Amino acid sequence: MIRLLGAVAIVVAALALAWQGSTIGLAQEGADDPLRDPVAHGAWLYEGNCTRCHGPYDRERVGRDLGASELKARISGESRQGCTIDWGRRYGGPLSAREIDALARYIVAWEEGGGPPPLPPLPPLPTPTPRPTATPEPDRAQATPVPATPEMDPTVRMIVEGNPLALGAWLYTRHCYRCHLGYEQARMGQGKSNAFIQRTIENGKTATSMKPFSRRKGGPLKVREIQAIARYIAAWEEFAEPPALPAALFTPPTPDPADLAPIKPPFIPVVTGDPGRGASLYTAHCAHCHGANGEGRWGPPLTGPWASVRPDLTLRSTIARGAPRSLMPGWGSEAGGPLTETEIADLVAFLLSAAVTTSTMSN
Repeated sequence: MIRLLGAVAIVVAALALAWQGSTIGLAQEGADDPLRDPVAHGAWLYEGNCTRCHGPYDRERVGRDLGASELKARISGESRQGCTIDWGRRYGGPLSAREIDALARYIVAWEEGGGPPPLPPLPPLPTPTPRPTATPEPDRAQATPVPATPEMDPTVRMIVEGNPLALGAWLYTRHCYRCHLGYEQARMGQGKSNAFIQRTIENGKTATSMKPFSRRKGGPLKVREIQAIARYIAAWEEFAEPPALPAALFTPPTPDPADLAPIKPPFIPVVTGDPGRGASLYTAHCAHCHGANGEGRWGPPLTGPWASVRPDLTLRSTIARGAPRSLMPGWGSEAGGPLTETEIADLVAFLLSAAVTTSTMSN
């Protein structure tokens, strides 16, 4: 019996040693993997996914003054103020929540330390993650290349070096003066937040001649340059007078003759349709919400007058795409609705006809 117990004890001890050795081996293997550290993993992910647009982190400092939560929201796609690409899997991108968290930790560590965090040697980058398509947004202005920022003369370079306000004034003069003239002429940033001004410069303005200026949308300006212009505008508004800056920053560029050529406004044909067919379509699809006579129920009245330069285009777009932040869905086939373009045109013709304001609508 004693011999049996001794043999069992020996076997148990051997198994324990084997398990301990296996555990130590796994721990050592894990310790050898630099990507187990979230900051290192984030640096590796940044290099493989973000440098294509932003370059090395110190070039644009995209996370300056942002906390980890806001960074994760902007990277993943939860916040519409961040990257034009939604990287989080939840929003159709290629990165997991753990990877988004690692990216945010790397950026925060960089900003808190004022420079690159200490990192172990990182493994080679894999084949780059396929870049997802930027999330579409309705009516976003198409990116049109804008002339690149010209070289500074040495005097201006000395002035703007390390001075974002001066850089913003110079960039404003180079890129904004040709349309807006000196800032005091229009004061287009009056009453606007810094974030709004930056978004406008980045994305341009739909239905105007102002195109996107962000490099990510085909323009010439880096993130920090857009931030500098916004800072200049904000400083002007804060003091309600021009900031005290050298006159050399405000020399307008020589006009490009192409910029002075008249622009022929685009012609969009009037939407035409059959009001009779439109009346039947209205009864079938619209009367339930907007009332039999267009007087309005859950939906607003449709009896006019229409507060639009082109009510035919406004109505066509609203019917086809729906009304944001309302119960009205898109009725066009591209939005998953039942109506063809011809049927939508018939509805528009009916709504713009005299019949919509008379009792004939209920006959």
